[in-house]
Amino acid sequence: MIKFFRQIRFDLMEQNKTGKYLKYAFGEILLVVIGILIALQINNWNERSKDLVRSHEILLEIKENVQFNSSQFISEIKEEKKVIKSIDIVLENISNYKKYNDSLEFHFYNTGYWPSSSRKSSGYETLKSQGVELIKTTTLRQTVIDLYEKTYNELSEIILETRADHGLSMVPVFTELFMIQPSLPNQPFEEMGATPFNYDEVIHSQKFKGILSYWRNQRTVAIQIRQDAINKNNELINAIDNELDRK
Repeated sequence: MIKFFRQIRFDLMEQNKTGKYLKYAFGEILLVVIGILIALQINNWNERSKDLVRSHEILLEIKENVQFNSSQFISEIKEEKKVIKSIDIVLENISNYKKYNDSLEFHFYNTGYWPSSSRKSSGYETLKSQGVELIKTTTLRQTVIDLYEKTYNELSEIILETRADHGLSMVPVFTELFMIQPSLPNQPFEEMGATPFNYDEVIHSQKFKGILSYWRNQRTVAIQIRQDAINKNNELINAIDNELDRK
């Protein structure tokens, strides 16, 4: 093809048809420019298609992560509620000077339990490494960022505070008042317990009652934050589904 165009230019020059040669040369340049523009457009389209496929893959991974996180949060909320129930039972018994019974031993033990929090973030880490701009929809991109950088971080802070409270306030008082029963390998959690060294001291310990009240409040806050995270998770899942359907 190049040889063909070259021959046309040569013939025009041989025939001393300068005007026609210039027009032809301009037309040839125009064709080359158009060809380059078309090639660039095709390349851009291919790149956009690759970005779209990659963004969909990452969104699907984020969705899977968030669904897993919600399941974890639901499980953790159940554990938190069990701790609150045990605290209420213990406070009700010692505040009303009820007689000691063996059923309290598990509840004494469970008042000091705090569930940790685990979650997946592989999809979000991949998005950050490849650039958050890969998600073109601004509101969806911001929803993802807010969930991981704000909601999840707030939950992490509560977990860290709880761990610190447990070590600094709960453990010293608890070990002063109770003996932890030896546990057996693979023993169910519900069969574990704590036995008071002196039940009367437990009943009259204002410090223990105060710590239980504070601990109950912390558990309530932790539940609310997890529930808020679940709600945010559901909002993000719906937004991702809408984005995938729209494309």
